[in-house]
Amino acid sequence: MPLRSDALPPRTALPRDVTIPVLPTLGDTWYDRGLPYWARRAGMTVMWVVVLALLGSLDYGFFSGIRQSSRTGFAVVLAIDVALTVALLVYAAVGTARHWNTPALPGQVSAVFPSRKGKAFRGLNQTAFRLAALVLAVVFLVFPGFFILLFLTSLMPETPTERHARLWLAERLREDGYLAPAT
Repeated sequence: MPLRSDALPPRTALPRDVTIPVLPTLGDTWYDRGLPYWARRAGMTVMWVVVLALLGSLDYGFFSGIRQSSRTGFAVVLAIDVALTVALLVYAAVGTARHWNTPALPGQVSAVFPSRKGKAFRGLNQTAFRLAALVLAVVFLVFPGFFILLFLTSLMPETPTERHARLWLAERLREDGYLAPAT
């Protein structure tokens, strides 16, 4: 059920009992898509450019050090970096395409991506959890694919989170009889 951006009624025409969900980083500006919305989106894009520039300079020093000590090691680490980045971007693109028309709010991740309800972290003590967090932090610094993904998502005309919320709200309005049924 594709949804056009103009399918939802204007904010002033919404019934009093309908609350526009507040999305992370976008607030409720996603509904109107006015100047505050585009200012937030532009700010997020600039922030990801700055983060990528900092990580790029850090990675340049890291990879330069590896290259000076071992050309083979440099080639292997660079190949792993590229492979992980490409794999992450492909995984995210496939997941986004697969769940593009799924209505959900950010707190309802299980509706979009079924989870294991914490099975991965069950039984981890505090020290193991901190060690895992440290390892993930180092991986994010060396392999910036996650930040590239966030930057590319900020360039999309409509972010996946916004799309899911828009569909969720349209579904609620249809259920309550405020919108015509989807065809």
